Amino acid sequence: MKNTLGIIIGFDNNNDLRELSEHRPVASVPFGGRYRVIDFMLSNLVNSGCYQVGVLMRDKYQSLMDHLSSGKDWDLSRKRGGLILLPPNAFAPKSSPLVTENYHTSLEALGSVSDMLQKSKCEHVLICNADIVANIPLDEAMRAHKKSEADVTIVCTKNADGGPFDMFLNLSPRHEVNDIRNGDNAGGKCKYKGLGIYIMKRKYLLDLLSDCVTHNLRSFERDAMQYVYNRGDAVQAYVFDKYVAKIEDVKSYFSASMDMLDKDIRDQVFPKNRPILTKIHDEAPTYYGENADVSDSLVADGSRIEGVVENSIIFRGCAIAKGAVVKDCIILPGSTISEGVELSYVVSDKGVTIRENRKMMGHATYPVAIAKSTIV
Repeated sequence: MKNTLGIIIGFDNNNDLRELSEHRPVASVPFGGRYRVIDFMLSNLVNSGCYQVGVLMRDKYQSLMDHLSSGKDWDLSRKRGGLILLPPNAFAPKSSPLVTENYHTSLEALGSVSDMLQKSKCEHVLICNADIVANIPLDEAMRAHKKSEADVTIVCTKNADGGPFDMFLNLSPRHEVNDIRNGDNAGGKCKYKGLGIYIMKRKYLLDLLSDCVTHNLRSFERDAMQYVYNRGDAVQAYVFDKYVAKIEDVKSYFSASMDMLDKDIRDQVFPKNRPILTKIHDEAPTYYGENADVSDSLVADGSRIEGVVENSIIFRGCAIAKGAVVKDCIILPGSTISEGVELSYVVSDKGVTIRENRKMMGHATYPVAIAKSTIV
């Protein structure tokens, strides 16, 4: 993996987190009490020995840049390689015919950094979406890719469920890809779902980008992968069989967050030998008042809990007043829950203040999301 360039697609293609993504991409949405969603894919790369990582951005990326900074917290602040932040128009259009001034899709974004790809000395490229919560051994996927001698390896999971923007695969017993379908699993016949992670040689990727431009193709998943498969290139799959969640909307974000309360799932996502790294914040321990009642919850440092918290995730710097009841909720950093408030199935963004005696109730299939810095 030392000779591999990791590229993370750090902007939203088909994600819709409503109020939670008004000011930020999905990649920088807080998750699990102390992390951001991008931390998982970034840590997967670093834990697998990939120390040359570029993060493609498009819009609303200030919070992402603030979080990633120099990459020091992921051991990516290096003289050679390290973390490369790639905001829009990072390269001039004249640097390569593949560069576009304004890109909308991941394929166009990859074309916009073709100058970097041409100058890189890495043999392989590992392209990842930033909306995955999982602990994936990408070094194992790379070894499988090299052993199969495939042109492209797609990391997938055994799951026939998905939405109109998901990629479904049909595999042979040797994990060769027999069919690629987008948004349609052929009535359940395609039992594997792509995770938006692709491995290929750097020169192969450059040729593919050039072919896509000349054929007026725009989507990496819908166009480029279909193009590769239809022309007969060797496409292989690496099947990841442990916990994985794709953050596509508020429902999936809420569901994946609640999964972290399950110890068995936490053990899969946060194993000691492959830690999930994040930006470090030094906070005082959380204060629990004498009337506080907390059960089955994750509570970060720096909060003040004096009410009832049940089956919830409380981020840093939150205040839950005496007499407040918070059940099945996700309270993001800096939120204040006042006395007499009752919350159920609510996702409260950063800096939200909920005044006294308010009651809000959602459902597991449709959680209530409160926008950043809102006063209710």
